[in-house]
Amino acid sequence: MKSILQTYLEQEIWLLIRDKWYFATITKVCDDLLCFKHRTHNKDAEEDTLWEMVVKTSEVIAIDKVISVVSRKPDVFISSLLETNISTDNYQQEHDN
Repeated sequence: MKSILQTYLEQEIWLLIRDKWYFATITKVCDDLLCFKHRTHNKDAEEDTLWEMVVKTSEVIAIDKVISVVSRKPDVFISSLLETNISTDNYQQEHDN
């Protein structure tokens, strides 16, 4: 598990540790310890908290690589769609000629 985790250094991935999923950035893997950062969101206070955690690598049950992230905010989502559409249109125009 240690060698697999090392391949994801400084990348955002989902980690299943014990029975809880964390959207985390792995910062260090040494000996039998895994260091990572993750955020929690407090809906009431509208605040994010950045946590740094250290767990034993043996406590990692699964990892799930993040392919892409889409914002839930409508204006950001629409602009992402427009950017995707523009690049698709440009691709089509280049290959139609």
